[in-house]
Amino acid sequence: MLSLEPEVLQIGREGLIGEDTAGLLAAQERREIVSIYPEVRTLAWLGVMLIAGGVGVIVSKNLERIGPVVIASAIGVASLACYGYCVRRRASAIPHSLDDYVLLLGALLLSADLGYIEHQFDVLGSEWPAHFLVLAIVHGATAYFFGSAALLSLSIAALASWFGIERNVETFFTDSLSTALRAFACAGVVALWRAANRRAAFELVFDHFIANLAMWGGLILTFRRETQEIGALVVLVFAALAIAYGFRKREQAFVIYAYVYAVAAVEVLAISHLHGETVVLTYLVVSLIAAIAGLFAFHARFRRSAA
Repeated sequence: MLSLEPEVLQIGREGLIGEDTAGLLAAQERREIVSIYPEVRTLAWLGVMLIAGGVGVIVSKNLERIGPVVIASAIGVASLACYGYCVRRRASAIPHSLDDYVLLLGALLLSADLGYIEHQFDVLGSEWPAHFLVLAIVHGATAYFFGSAALLSLSIAALASWFGIERNVETFFTDSLSTALRAFACAGVVALWRAANRRAAFELVFDHFIANLAMWGGLILTFRRETQEIGALVVLVFAALAIAYGFRKREQAFVIYAYVYAVAAVEVLAISHLHGETVVLTYLVVSLIAAIAGLFAFHARFRRSAA
């Protein structure tokens, strides 16, 4: 096994790096210490999701026994406790990597609480979608206050919900042209927000949402007979831009999902012009094999360009 331990110790003896640093790097080369940072982050995220999901289960199982006011108050207090903890930690000179997950938990609890209050008490009446706009504003403000990209994601997701955009398969078969237009409008609002943004760390979050919203709207158009061609063109144009952006920024996620969007648009457009089950099935088999091969080729090219 290749080890740089001798070289690390040598530059330590020469004084190019401190002895403590040299010892730490040498221990890493000997595999005596390893980083579990990715595992801790994954477990923390899973913990947040489990707690947030558990809150929903508790609410559904104890609604009649506890009462909606007590439940809403308890969730609100728990959310405020998370925010209060993060405010105190923000003032600390030693931030912890898990602070972001406590903040995310507080934001999710707040979202659940506002949704629950609206469902139980019908505060906004027919204007109930406005609570998504409230969440978008609150999450957006706290995202900038804490410098949290996770809260910014929640804010933009809430904004998309306020626009009436849902991410599910049924959308392609049941929604109308207006849904696609709302997706484009939301992408435009997020683009304007990005232009006004002054936090470099938030740029990728904005770019991901802009690309996804635009291609999602184009894909909805592709599933409609009247707008198939224009929808496929929209998807292909934005997919090309996203792929080029991904290569330039060394962000593989842009390349992968843009490729998937483009393949989906081409498949839908092509199948709509084919006739006969055998012809359609043969095309699907051949095209999917080609698409998978192309995906691997894109991945390999990305790895070479990033090297």
